[in-house]
Amino acid sequence: MEQRFKLEQSAGAVLVTRQDGRRYYVLVEECVNSALGLPKGHQEPGETLAEAALREIWEEAGVRARLVPGAPVQETEYDLSGGVRKHVTYFVAAFDHQVPHPHPEDAGGVRIHTLEQLSRVRLNHVTTLHFIQNADAYLAEHPEVFDQAE
Repeated sequence: MEQRFKLEQSAGAVLVTRQDGRRYYVLVEECVNSALGLPKGHQEPGETLAEAALREIWEEAGVRARLVPGAPVQETEYDLSGGVRKHVTYFVAAFDHQVPHPHPEDAGGVRIHTLEQLSRVRLNHVTTLHFIQNADAYLAEHPEVFDQAE
């Protein structure tokens, strides 16, 4: 018998900033297990995935970011309890001159790490590192991303 799932669309981003010529990635701490993940959340009715990603960045990391044109858009899909399948689209987003901070109602924290530091932190899923590595490779080839005004 074929299993039928309710599909839930979510969006998020590999969120990056540059300081002193180095790229730093923003991760949010999950309340349940303190693992770090990319900011993401469900898509609201009438909202595009890009709009959902930018809203979730604001809600979870406290910064106003811009999507990076041409950067890889990455997707994953996994099953949740109750017959729900979650499909998440991750964009690459950048910001400048802001200090990330958690939403006051969110118990989790916000952490900033270089790609090299990520090998020493607890990530929520192997795809988190994979998505950041893909984004980092693109950003290394396109440093002009950080020259754009917000």
